[in-house]
Amino acid sequence: MIDKRSPFFAYRYLVTPTSEQISIIQQLNKSKEELMTDIIKDLAINVKSEWTKGSKRFLFYGFQHKDDIYIIKFARETNENIYIEGDEDIEIRGIKEAKYVYLIIDTKHQIILIERNVSVFQQIESSVNILADFFRNQMRNFDYVVNIYPLVSKKKFWNYVDSAEEIYELSLEMNAPNMALFGNSDTRDVLQQIKETTNNEVFDISFKNKEGRLKVLREALGGYIDYVREVGGKYLLKFKRNGIRETKTSETDTAKTYIERKKTEKYSDEELQNISDKLNSIHTLESREDENEDEAN
Repeated sequence: MIDKRSPFFAYRYLVTPTSEQISIIQQLNKSKEELMTDIIKDLAINVKSEWTKGSKRFLFYGFQHKDDIYIIKFARETNENIYIEGDEDIEIRGIKEAKYVYLIIDTKHQIILIERNVSVFQQIESSVNILADFFRNQMRNFDYVVNIYPLVSKKKFWNYVDSAEEIYELSLEMNAPNMALFGNSDTRDVLQQIKETTNNEVFDISFKNKEGRLKVLREALGGYIDYVREVGGKYLLKFKRNGIRETKTSETDTAKTYIERKKTEKYSDEELQNISDKLNSIHTLESREDENEDEAN
């Protein structure tokens, strides 16, 4: 049976070396993309995998996979009390629940679609952070780190800028160069030089004007903005519109799509192709599908 369609938010995972040195493990003759795919494939093929972070336990159940697309149930274990009728009083019994969200991972485009379900993770950013920690933990064995960034909608950022009466701050976080041929080439070159000099994982830059007279021009900053939106990173924009000060971030601008949620029945080949088409659309900024664009920007 099929549940109603669920909202899925789009993210890009990026894998970055921790140093220029090649460890013994890296001599497996596998690229960082192949190593990451192996981890994802294991989660999708195994019936059950578990990971503990602090006192919290998380579960992964393989659901379905085909070609470069892997579908996984990602659960958070919680302890709940139920109240039942006893012979002399109401009795309290503890049970362990494993409510879950679906992950749809495209290893070709390095995209993760994460189902939004407030009964599992109240904030979707929480599920993203936990997932990033899991992958970082796994890839650290190979001297790599993993970041997961929102893939933002194709229109909203510049709509915010164009409609702003005053702009106070623009802060950008950019991952070290990761995906060849994506993002502005000049921006990639600058970030690559910084990476080679400092061995940084991410690069932060912030522009501020307390009087609200900050200029955010496409010809000056467009390359950085496109890198954040297309390859991977985050933005924060503080501005005034219609006399009201607002703050918009990548988290409030993440591209969203809708996919039918399965209980036990697998996705058909036609449904998997539809999911693949959505992922292809989301991959590049120009064709990025955002089923939220009818909402006010």
